[in-house]
This record gives sequence, C-alpha cells and structure tokens, in this order.
Amino acid sequence: MTSSRIAVFFSLCLSALLVGCSPISVKGRVIAGQLSVITAVPTGDARLAQEGIPDVRILAVQQINNNRTTPAVSGKHGDFSIPLKGDAGLAKNLTFSVEADGYLPVRVEMPTPTPQQRLLIVLKPLRSSSE
Repeated sequence: MTSSRIAVFFSLCLSALLVGCSPISVKGRVIAGQLSVITAVPTGDARLAQEGIPDVRILAVQQINNNRTTPAVSGKHGDFSIPLKGDAGLAKNLTFSVEADGYLPVRVEMPTPTPQQRLLIVLKPLRSSSE
C-alpha cells in the first residue's frame, strides 16, 4: 500500500471509532392519552406528530456510571432530548420517571432506545373534581 492509501485507511478507521463512541441522545415527545405509558417507537410513528405537552419533567437513570441521573424538561411542543454519557449507552437499561402537573405520572425500566427510535411518552390527564 502506498502511504496515501494507508493514511486514508487509518482516517476511515479513526472516523468509525469516533462515531461509535459519540454521545447518544434519547429523543422523543410527550403527548396526552388514555393511559400513562412510555415506549420506544420508530421515528416515523404518527403519534410523534400529535400535539405535545410542554413542561413535563423527565428523569432518566442510566444503569451504568453509578446510576447516573439525567433530568430533562419537554419544550413547548412536547419534544425533549436526553444526552446519555459513556460509550455503553445502548448496552444497559434506562429507568425513566415522568411527571407533569395535571397528569398521572409514569415510571418504566426499559432498554435504551436506538438512534432509529424515539421515546413516546403518553400521559393520562387526571380527572378534575367536577367530573
């Protein structure tokens, strides 16, 4: 191999290694529904286009890195992004705890969603005292 081919080969290997170790973010949306549930869905899931709930408090606990806790709050359209630490982000389960004023909270332990998935959080509205 010529030195230029070797340089290109090592550059490609280094790029692949860096992409493999890049930070992972869990992205998703919070919507209202008939029950409170958290699930991973494909990025094209139609429910991700529904009206979102803003200001929802989301807590993700990674079962690596000494149970590292990462908080997030959904934006004005219900969208959120939770950055995970470590290169083993997909290898271990996450525990998600979700709360919002006026909604039934939800908590679940599940495998980390892949980059091709989004986290769909559905929250059931609490009944008002007049119902």
